[in-house]
Amino acid sequence: MRRPADARPAHALRAPSVVGPRLGVLPLILAALVLGACASPGGDDALAGPAGRSAAAAPGASDDALSAAFAELVDTLADVEQEIRRSPSFGTEAERVGGYRHLLRGLAKGLEAEIQQDPDYPWFRILDFWLREGGDNPDQRYAFSPIRGGETYRIFGRLGSAARVELQLYAGKPWAGTGGSAGYLAFEDLALAEDGSFEVWLAPTPPPEDFRGSWLANPADATTVFVRHIYDDWNDAPTGDVHIDRVGFEGRRRPPESEDELAARLRAAAATFRTTALTWPAFVNRRYAEARAPNTVAPPYDTYSLGGAKGRWMSGGYFELEPGEAVLLRVPPTRAQVQGIQLTDMWFASLEHANLISSLTTRQSLLSPDGAYYYVIAAEDPGHANWLDTGGLQRGTFLLRWDGMGEALGQDELPSAERVLISELRELIPGFERVPESERERTRAARRRHLQDRSHR
Repeated sequence: MRRPADARPAHALRAPSVVGPRLGVLPLILAALVLGACASPGGDDALAGPAGRSAAAAPGASDDALSAAFAELVDTLADVEQEIRRSPSFGTEAERVGGYRHLLRGLAKGLEAEIQQDPDYPWFRILDFWLREGGDNPDQRYAFSPIRGGETYRIFGRLGSAARVELQLYAGKPWAGTGGSAGYLAFEDLALAEDGSFEVWLAPTPPPEDFRGSWLANPADATTVFVRHIYDDWNDAPTGDVHIDRVGFEGRRRPPESEDELAARLRAAAATFRTTALTWPAFVNRRYAEARAPNTVAPPYDTYSLGGAKGRWMSGGYFELEPGEAVLLRVPPTRAQVQGIQLTDMWFASLEHANLISSLTTRQSLLSPDGAYYYVIAAEDPGHANWLDTGGLQRGTFLLRWDGMGEALGQDELPSAERVLISELRELIPGFERVPESERERTRAARRRHLQDRSHR
């Protein structure tokens, strides 16, 4: 029999009441990572985290800027570890492992974004299945670069097999509630050549008359340019790319970096790490776990006002399941150009999606005879084509996206969800057809190949 939608499993997932020692193996990992990263400067200024001392400081250097900044980074790592261990997401063994992976991914992001990157000598930082955070969409490749507001950049690349490419400017960090969107170039407004190549003039004023690409105004408060390649079909065609130059700095010799400059970047890395690590589990708890009953779906909303893509609508929910149970979603087709669904863990990272089918677009999904897509969220294979594999997780989130929408979804386009027994699915899904394991294996192999090409890994 079906359990009521608001009923919770009898077991309680709680964080341990006793936390571990203040300093463990993580500072040692940090030391190795930072020493390897310090050779390349970059990044923006950020608010400093807590000050502190590091046992790693060299003799005679205990009061210099680099030693103090390094100590701050180490102390921040230890402080945030304790915050993570107190999180409501720090429950089962799988969630505890996920929590420490979340810490380490946040650290890697902070080092790359604030120490390696530079707005004058820019390169894109790629967020893909390797470093996952913030409800990252498996159907997208994200590229980020710091920029200087009011300056001129040239962005160029290829669409490849993506269905859409979109550019967005951030002022501050809207994903953390400290900024907003500063500009947007939709796919519909992007000038594409016949071979799928594109160029964008990112500048406060229009480009030269002989420029044949697109223009995106760069206001004085812009801090980051963000490019999304969006894929609705994970095939083996070339996946496209994107690159960036600051105009006038191409080939210019990079000046030496001072100790104070690198110290400032170390402090910025600590601040970015802290914000990344603490924002997402709190977001999952506030927006999903505490916002509504588990295994139900929220009404779709426009994401642009929150720093998301223009023309994108999103919905989602929080799943919490016992063995033998599943969440069954009914999702009608819409006029969206790209429509998909995915799972995340309690740290708001996408689930592994090269060897796990944890996301699907409508192009990858089976349409039932009643004209709707039925998706099954479960830890075990239910046999249905549109299975979203939790990888054994008992709880997490599911996210639905509609890209390229001009207006809100109609009543007949809204999704629905309910918790059911896996044994009931054959009766509940119109046209249920069992998928053999050999087909699952072929699908996972094709996904892995596509992601290898997309991420160049």
